[in-house]
Amino acid sequence: MKLGLSTLLFRDRPLNGDLLRDLRDAEVESVELTDYHPGFSFADEALFHGLRGEMRALGLHLNSLHIHLEKSDHDLDLTDLAQQEKTLSAYGQAVDAMEAMGGGILVTHDIRIPEPQDEGHEEKRDTFVEHLDKLARYARPKGVRFALENTSRGYTCDPARLVGLMDQLGGSNVGVVIDTGHQNLAGDPVAALRTAGPHLMTLHIHDNHGEQDEHLLPGLGNIAWPSIVQMLRNVGYQGVFMYELNRPEDLDKLRQNFERLGVSSRSSAGSL
Repeated sequence: MKLGLSTLLFRDRPLNGDLLRDLRDAEVESVELTDYHPGFSFADEALFHGLRGEMRALGLHLNSLHIHLEKSDHDLDLTDLAQQEKTLSAYGQAVDAMEAMGGGILVTHDIRIPEPQDEGHEEKRDTFVEHLDKLARYARPKGVRFALENTSRGYTCDPARLVGLMDQLGGSNVGVVIDTGHQNLAGDPVAALRTAGPHLMTLHIHDNHGEQDEHLLPGLGNIAWPSIVQMLRNVGYQGVFMYELNRPEDLDKLRQNFERLGVSSRSSAGSL
């Protein structure tokens, strides 16, 4: 697996070549960009073409772009028919941005689906699936895929529900991202990987103590990392080992951590 890192680690810095060079110098191989950075705009075509050139020059692989559209605009809602046109347009712009960078995965956990016991659950879930299917069909010829992320609460805290959505969609370019930290607050991360199985498209790797979303390096919390790594092998995961960390000081420890986990091609099997 490639060593990946989300730019969430440097969310307060502009998304530019200087930031990407810092990742390359830390031996990061693959990158997940986020839309948190100062000045980030999905309408900025020059930004995305520039990032594509910078990553190519640095030898960095672009795995994914983590989008938070519904958090940034409360009028957006994939489950709301009244907001359909505006929401599809906003997500379509994110697809176009990913295409401009050469294609990859759009990661989102901004999924407004009520709990099964709530009124209107079935209708809203079906509306969500209908809208996501339209986006997936728009994205497919552009080399763009969607990955829906598990959360620590709400509808998507249960990975089985995400898999149910995948089965309902049946699209080749829609899958699941398992966030180990989120799942450790809601259940068993190892079981979540088993449940996601063939739908597992990418990962968010970080640790915590089961009480809050700390985004720690693996080994600093209570997640059973040898079991995580073994389950990734068991389900045949072929994607990027994508760290999603909060503390910039952890960048210098990243390669060593990756090799200790035993997922690096350069490492012998290790344990934490």
